[in-house]
Formats: sequence, C-alpha cells, structure tokens
Amino acid sequence: MNKNNFSMVIDYGSSSLRLGVFNESLDNLYISSKSISEKNNYEEHFNSIKFLIKEAEKKISNHLDNITVLYDSPEIYSIDLSIKKNFDQKIFIKDVYSSIILEANQLIKNNHINKKIIHIISTNIIIDGKELETNLDNNIKAKSIILEIKFVCLSLEKFNNILSVFKKNNLQVLNFYCSSYVKSLSYINSFNENELIGFLDIGYEKSIFLLFFKNRLFFIKTIPIGGNHITKDISNVMKLNIYDSENIKKLFNKSENEFSYNEDSNENKDFINSILDKDISVVTLKQVILSRVEEIFDLVFKDSIILNQLSNNINFPLVLIGNGSKLFNKNIFHLNDEFNFKEIIFYNETDLGICEAAIHSEVNLKKNDINIIQKSAKKYGIFEKFFNFFGK
Repeated sequence: MNKNNFSMVIDYGSSSLRLGVFNESLDNLYISSKSISEKNNYEEHFNSIKFLIKEAEKKISNHLDNITVLYDSPEIYSIDLSIKKNFDQKIFIKDVYSSIILEANQLIKNNHINKKIIHIISTNIIIDGKELETNLDNNIKAKSIILEIKFVCLSLEKFNNILSVFKKNNLQVLNFYCSSYVKSLSYINSFNENELIGFLDIGYEKSIFLLFFKNRLFFIKTIPIGGNHITKDISNVMKLNIYDSENIKKLFNKSENEFSYNEDSNENKDFINSILDKDISVVTLKQVILSRVEEIFDLVFKDSIILNQLSNNINFPLVLIGNGSKLFNKNIFHLNDEFNFKEIIFYNETDLGICEAAIHSEVNLKKNDINIIQKSAKKYGIFEKFFNFFGK
C-alpha cells in the first residue's frame, strides 16, 4: 500500500500486460491490459507500462509509485532443502525457528549466487520424529526439529532486467511473485474438498505445473513450451503466416470440437474458411493441435517421480489456467491420461481475477510463505563508537 493508499498490480506477461489499481478497502478502481507485439522486448514492455500507468493515473486522478509484480518464466524452478537440528534438552520452537530458516536461506544463496529467491515455503515440519499436522505452534517444545523447505527461484539476471523496467518508470517494486503460484493459491479456495490438487498454467511460451497438498505447494515444474508453440505448428504444417495461424487457434477457443486421431475427413470446415480463403483440412489442423497439447502434458508429467511418492493410484483434479489453456474451455481432448486424473477442469480467468489474486495474496501467502527477517546492525552514535573503540 503506498502513501496514497492505493495498491497497484501488474501481471508482467510475455504477450500481454495487465494492470489493476485498488483502494485501501481493496476495491478495484481501475483495470486494463495491453498486448505486447515483440515478445521479450524490454523496451516495448517499458513503453507499455508507462502507457498503462498514465492511463490509470488519469482515471483515479492520483500519482502511482508502488507496485506488486506477477511474473512467470520457464526459468522458474524450485530447490528443496531439508535441515535438521538436535538439542541437548527440549526447547521452545519459537526460540530457534527463525534462525534455522535464516541458515537454510543463506545456504541456498551461497550455493546459487546467480538465482533470485522469490518464495520460501515450508512444506513439512517434523518435531521429535512426528510430522506436524497443523500450523506451527511456537509454544511447542522439542529436542529435534526437521524443516523441509521449498525455495522458488528465478535467474537473477532475468529478475534484474525486469526490475530495471519498473525503475525506469520510477516505480518501486514492493512485491515480486510467481504469477502461477499466487493465482493457484487464490483459486484453490474453490476446490477445498480436495486434499491434493494440481494446476497447469499454460502461457505464451511456458507451461507450469503446481501440485498442492493440504493447500501447500508440494511440487512445481516448468517447461519452455506453451500456446505460441501451437500457433507455430499450425503455421509450419498448414503453410500459413503466424497472424492467420493465431486467428485459427482462437477460433477453436470458441468452438465445440472433439480432438482425437480418429476424425471424419468430411467434417465441415466452414468456420475456418470464414476467415481464410484457403482450402484447409480441419482434421489435419486438429491433429496438429492435439499433438502439441499431448507433448505439453507428456513433458510436464514425465519423470514426475514425486507424484508416485504420494500414492500408487494418484487421483486428483487438474485445473487448467492461463491463456494457452482456453482451447480446453469448450473442446474435448482425448489425451493419454497415465496419471488417472479425477477430472480436468478449465478455470476461466479474467484480468480482474488475476490482479485480485495478487491483492489478496498477503493473506494467502501468510499461510504458506516464510518471511525472512534479517537482523539489522545496531546504529551507534559517534561518541558511543568512540567509547566502544577504547573498550576493546
């Protein structure tokens, strides 16, 4: 919250930007978005953010300078660390918990100097050999404690490049979050009946799978393949330009088709020819899309040994989010479901819903993320320094 009691969120995507402004009561005052034509172009992102901020300031008649940033990338990954401490006698957990977290945090920083830690998540706490089923009670005493922690990281170079875009716009980044993680934490409230639930965020050129166990992030995996790869496949196979290929893909977002390898070759293709003066095989087109969708699923879930550790018969709902998942909204896909999903659900996201996820993240993250409170050095006055010098 800034000095004008406004909260501002930008979802920093490769293909589009979303901006939301909220008042002190967290009511939305302004929502807007802008497409990005040149992907991974920091200059275009800079100019687009500048434009969105100016439009927002005109709307609310106030200056905006602080911001929360949502960001996803194929370079986001997690590091799992388990740290154990034994004590001669039982002590209060509250007296050692913070120092153990600080030690774990420093271990990651020392061994991954080119990475930026975005989230620190406690995934499990074992006290005197017993897993803690509920939230940590600092009044608990123990002789042994094991903390299992997940560090969600991003390339430090990528982080600094994005940060510079906002600094050039005279914006102070208060929070920097993994977009798919924050969104999933917000949406998970709609699926409270499931102890185990997965989210697959299919973006422009990345897909991120997040698995939650008892509302805590248990597993995360990213791959550098997303919805734009489907567009490129259509372009290459059907010999179309990227613009027409993207339009065709978007037509399927609004259609009701069945994607399988056993299609009727005489299927009506009027809805494709309505925008293109070309004779295109709808069957081939759908098979191209299905092949890429299957690849995304295969790569995301391939070698996910961690899933098999949970149960021999995994059966959980998979929620599809992100612009690239819109193909699943009305269409039926016949996929090789090795993991026996309980159901596959398309979650219809909105610009406002995404920004609201960030605004309400403070409450959601408080239940999951660990805040690192660094010990600040005590400031001494000149005379106190003088006496300390001679006191040594």
